[in-house]
Amino acid sequence: MKNLRVAVAQMDCILGDKDKNLETIERLARTVARRSPDLVCFPELATTGYSLNERWDDLAERIPGKSSDFLSDIARKFDFALVCGIVERDSEKHNRIYDSAVIYDRNGMLIGSYRKVHLWAEERKYFTPGNSFTVFKTDKFHTIGVGICYDLEFPESSRSMALQGAQLVLFPSAEMKPMENHIETYLKSRSAENCIFTAFSNRIGKDGKTVFFGQSQIVSPSCKALAKVAKNAEGFAVADLDFSLLEKERCSTLPYLSQRVPSAYYLSQSEENE
Repeated sequence: MKNLRVAVAQMDCILGDKDKNLETIERLARTVARRSPDLVCFPELATTGYSLNERWDDLAERIPGKSSDFLSDIARKFDFALVCGIVERDSEKHNRIYDSAVIYDRNGMLIGSYRKVHLWAEERKYFTPGNSFTVFKTDKFHTIGVGICYDLEFPESSRSMALQGAQLVLFPSAEMKPMENHIETYLKSRSAENCIFTAFSNRIGKDGKTVFFGQSQIVSPSCKALAKVAKNAEGFAVADLDFSLLEKERCSTLPYLSQRVPSAYYLSQSEENE
């Protein structure tokens, strides 16, 4: 199985200005393409900024749409798979708004999309929550999962994707102060307890009074930060992930998944029926 070169972007956004934010994404994509990544992840709501409140409804788009088509073109132009946060509107029938991430392969084909399950605070007033975690196959036949920001803080999110075979879980995020130490801990914990790689792409800058702290990074199952962006800098963390290590880790060093005792855990009705 081939290794995967993964990059996570760290960027600021201009609140409500999709054109400018897409320009920034393209500029950063052009820069990181020089390092020949297989997969690049951009932050949560990277096309719009975060603190929009009622304006989320005005800027939401269906998939495919202008922003997602632009992201598809970037993946194809620069020859890497791409994950990026957007505001999604579903069908005309329901007209619901989601905090979503799109996943494209290096040919610009849509692999899938993920709708944020765990909505934080004010998000609940504007977004509809997603209802499941799933995994996706990359064009190198690796299995990846995607969560968004607050999903990282719930261990069930990553565990669900790991049990479906995820080797890497990406978290496009807009994590804000004062959560720096929590997030460092969660990334290491999710990596170790599931024997997976985790990749965290976070915002910097401000939206109103909300301050984003960056610290975008890629973490190994042994809790090592393989690459990390400086706290307040725009840029990328890039790392080569050796997935052959996961089987060894899961069989010997960290056999958590194989030594679980589900019969002793509380299960919801839906889990019991699986």
